[in-house]
Amino acid sequence: MQPADYKPFAPEVHEYVDGRMSAEAERDFERRLQANPELKRQVDALRRSIELLGNLPVQQPREGFDKRVFGRIREEELAERARKQIIAAPMPLWQHVVHVGLGAAAAALVFAIIGLPGLFSGESDNMEGSGGEAPIARVTATEDDLLPALADHKARFDTMRRNVAATRVDDPDLQRQLIAMELQYSDLGRRNMWLAQQVSGLPSGKRGAYEQYLARLDAALVAVNEEITRSRTERKPMDMDVVRKALAGVPTPTDQLGEYRISVRGASPLPESDVAAMADDGQRLDEITLYSLVRQADYRHDHAAVIEAADFYLKWQNRGRFTDQANAAAIAAHLRLGRDLDAGRRFRDKFGDYDEDLQPGQLELVRGLLTEAEFNRLQAARAALRE
Repeated sequence: MQPADYKPFAPEVHEYVDGRMSAEAERDFERRLQANPELKRQVDALRRSIELLGNLPVQQPREGFDKRVFGRIREEELAERARKQIIAAPMPLWQHVVHVGLGAAAAALVFAIIGLPGLFSGESDNMEGSGGEAPIARVTATEDDLLPALADHKARFDTMRRNVAATRVDDPDLQRQLIAMELQYSDLGRRNMWLAQQVSGLPSGKRGAYEQYLARLDAALVAVNEEITRSRTERKPMDMDVVRKALAGVPTPTDQLGEYRISVRGASPLPESDVAAMADDGQRLDEITLYSLVRQADYRHDHAAVIEAADFYLKWQNRGRFTDQANAAAIAAHLRLGRDLDAGRRFRDKFGDYDEDLQPGQLELVRGLLTEAEFNRLQAARAALRE
């Protein structure tokens, strides 16, 4: 099959096979699986691909390999070859090798398993080899290769930290549910493990700050999960001081990550969403399920989708408990798209023109989701609209 012939599976197929569905969603999916042969075929095909990938042989180089290769292949050339093969590989195989979900930026990551015909076989120095079965070589990522993934990781953590800090609800069960949702959709735990493995391969002078960042982040995630468990066991509200302290203790690894502006302009998530389909069919959905569309889009850095998902939530829950949060998320998304006046208009229309018009906590909620620079731009846009 040629890459151009590949038709991607539905995202829910990947979520089911990877075990990333909630228990309720998994039960619903398995019911549809029994009645849909094509869906079952996709699940079986994906499982076979992953199994095949796990069984690929890794052949050890023979003695003298370094001498034969030294001077003929530079690491940069090998990395470029990996990039090209990643881009050309049919989905979803390479996604399961790279284990990142950053879309186009994933193609820039060169920690991958690639075939190098003749590299380990044959006595000849000819790197094209004898045309036998292609063995496998591992390419170690450089710092430049990992920076896009690290920048995405930092952006996800910053988003999660801001949203957890802004979680203010009276119901302890809802509080736990919201914070657990942030942890789930940020996907920081799984990504942290993968990045820790890659960073460990960097030179000693390069990896120290990254290792400290990832270790402290992992400890913070553990602390938040433990607080969720403790509060549930004791049937008490979460101690948000413990949560905020844990998240505040994670250092920023390097200024280089600030050079990346993580923004994805993907297709709308709503047409393919089971949540949207059920709502449009008239089924009554709980608020947090509808609001989860906003959070998923936010962690994908798809700012246009955040606005669309916020409007979708408000269509069905215009007086819901997350009305302010949905509007605040849309305001932040407008700013990140460079639409400052649109952000100001939304703030004016949904919250009020002047600060004294606002309900308690609304300004603090919006400010908590923004950087200082973004908040200053919003204030400038509000002032411009009043003139």
